Amino acid sequence: MSKVKETCIQAACFFLPFFENGEWRTKGKSPWKTVREGEMTPERLRELGEYTEHRLNRNAEVMEFLMSIHDQWSVVTKKDGVFLETTTMDYEDILPKLQEAGFTRDDFVLYSEYTRKWGMI
Repeated sequence: MSKVKETCIQAACFFLPFFENGEWRTKGKSPWKTVREGEMTPERLRELGEYTEHRLNRNAEVMEFLMSIHDQWSVVTKKDGVFLETTTMDYEDILPKLQEAGFTRDDFVLYSEYTRKWGMI
């Protein structure tokens, strides 16, 4: 476990996007970004469906795993994904567990925020 942070509270927020699979990291485009480009065909629509099914299943797997290693998550659903946030477990403790379980940085986006407990910056 990480050392207790005496001067700040860390909020770890994991975003599980519905329509992205890390393409933005490689400067690629998800099928959802290109859906209006070119002619829509039944095959293209099937590929989009397969991509989306894979994303949602992977999101569910990440979410299940996070909830299995920690039980104090705030879960918020937005139009483009699910946010899981906690202030009671540090992301430095979560990331190695995610990696050991076979999840990669393409499966989630991590946001962290620190709030001072006391004192001045």
